[in-house]
Amino acid sequence: MEERRQELCKAVLAQKWDEVAELYRSHPQIQDMKITKSEDTALHVAISLGAPEDRVVNLVHEIEHTHVNSLQVAIKNLEATNDQQDTPLHYAATRGCPSICKRILQVHETLASKPNKLGETPLFLAALNGRKRTFLYLHSVCRKMQNTSTELLRRPSWKRANGDTILHCTIQRHYFDLALEIIHLYQDQNIASVRNNAGVTPLHVLASIPSAFESGTPMSLWDKLRYRYIRVEKLRIEANVEGHVLEVGNSVWLKADDDPTIGHHSQGLIRRMKEKHVWSGQIMEELLQRTCEYDYSQDESLGEQNQQGAALEKDRKWTALLVATKNGVTEEVKRILEVYAVAIYDKTEPNKRNIILLAVRKRQTHVFKSLMNHPLWHSLVEAVDINGNNVLHMASFLLHHMPRQIHGPVMQMQYEALWFKYVKENTPAHLRSQENKDRDTPDKIFAEEHKDLLKESNEWIKDTSGSYAIVAALIVSVTYAASNTVPGGTDDNGRPHLRGHLTFDIFVFSVLVSFCSSMTSLAAFVAVFSSRKQPVDYLRSLPLKLCFGLTTFYLSVVSMLVSFCAAHFFELDHRIKHKISPYALVLIPLCLYTYEQIPLYWNLLSTTLSKEPRPRYVGDNVTM
Repeated sequence: MEERRQELCKAVLAQKWDEVAELYRSHPQIQDMKITKSEDTALHVAISLGAPEDRVVNLVHEIEHTHVNSLQVAIKNLEATNDQQDTPLHYAATRGCPSICKRILQVHETLASKPNKLGETPLFLAALNGRKRTFLYLHSVCRKMQNTSTELLRRPSWKRANGDTILHCTIQRHYFDLALEIIHLYQDQNIASVRNNAGVTPLHVLASIPSAFESGTPMSLWDKLRYRYIRVEKLRIEANVEGHVLEVGNSVWLKADDDPTIGHHSQGLIRRMKEKHVWSGQIMEELLQRTCEYDYSQDESLGEQNQQGAALEKDRKWTALLVATKNGVTEEVKRILEVYAVAIYDKTEPNKRNIILLAVRKRQTHVFKSLMNHPLWHSLVEAVDINGNNVLHMASFLLHHMPRQIHGPVMQMQYEALWFKYVKENTPAHLRSQENKDRDTPDKIFAEEHKDLLKESNEWIKDTSGSYAIVAALIVSVTYAASNTVPGGTDDNGRPHLRGHLTFDIFVFSVLVSFCSSMTSLAAFVAVFSSRKQPVDYLRSLPLKLCFGLTTFYLSVVSMLVSFCAAHFFELDHRIKHKISPYALVLIPLCLYTYEQIPLYWNLLSTTLSKEPRPRYVGDNVTM
């Protein structure tokens, strides 16, 4: 038997599927033999390695026909599982091979509802991996079995052991077209409202994917302009025959030649982004129509024990509105409040923070700003959490995960001071002196929370301004010496011999500009170095001085290089004087400096001049 096993392993590793089929035919006892460390059979491996579908179908055919007189043995071989209790049908569903699935189910139909170690059926794995055609076929098989058996009613094939449904998984993996199909196919089982073991509904999952919505996707100004010119049609339900067939219409795109300003590669990225946003919005509408999170009338039909369990679950888990608020999904926040106005009273557990306190704590500018026009704004903004912290206390706590544009302690300190000021200006004045349960005011908490960050910022600004000041002083001395060194010499009256020459005039002017700008830069950096460096100074004073110093410093470097090139021009041979290619070398240090400093300079300047803080974009699939 070991010899046959070695022979089978050799044929499988060489992917000689005809030899494997011959071995299956001549030695039926090896059909369920484990040949890998994960206890896979040859049929498992053939499917997982991507063997041609006709070859895999042939292997299933050999399993069936070598045991034509004993169907139970063929079924036993097809039921063979690995260490994760996956059958070959699980692998076929994962790979997305409806022909293989159909051939296996012709032999043993009930395999469609067989779960693996995690409670995942082949139907579940097909949806989990976005295999639409395979999923629709397996769905029709499971629906047929459901009509003839009570086992599936007791243990749904669309749910795994931890309570996740196929709708949870398809939304989490951004298969929005398949998710829409699932909502309609399983609407009789109210799959849109099913909670997993952690109390998470599909609406919660959608709220935890900020990039599925425009408000949660950071885009440059140029990307936003292109985004507006792309048209995407919503998914259309075209046919639904007894819940077995459901086709979804494709989106209609703006053709590439309709807008010549859009590059093909970048256009595809923007297209897919907008497609995801439109489809996720459609999924959100479907889920809101079917969710029962705020439908308390349904609790009356539950037994007393179920009511207690549901109440405990609701107390333990955040609502979808709060998850969307935490992640900055403004579209979902607005729609939930439109459909369920009572949701405005939702509070987090266990801190009892309402939507405004949570938005401020998580630095979600878009959500906070959109709530300013809410009828209950004045009552909600004066609320406190379980520790007596008001909205200004929330703004005073240090945020450890900053927006993606914020880099370094100085920009972080600037952002924190700007956010605290922004919230203070848009909330009642009496909240500024209100104390929490620990007798701390917002200003006191802000000072305590940002003590270390302020120290780091002050050290960085001292080191940076000091370093730039030294270099600026060197440029001052160099340009001063250059101004007294006249190319070509002077005559007896002290006039330059090259007076009136264009290149000489460029040299004189660039030396003057370099000297003045380097002196200005030196003064700016000394002012930054000697400032008091308090949090309020990071709002505008220090950043503007630093930006001004960087600007004049950059100008002094450029003009110094120009003066060098102009002076050196007179020393070149006349045959190459009119060729500027040798002077391209001076661009190397200039480009290196620009590449490293311009991003910092631009982010610092844009944050300083902005009227409101940037929203905090978070990653996908955050912990709820």
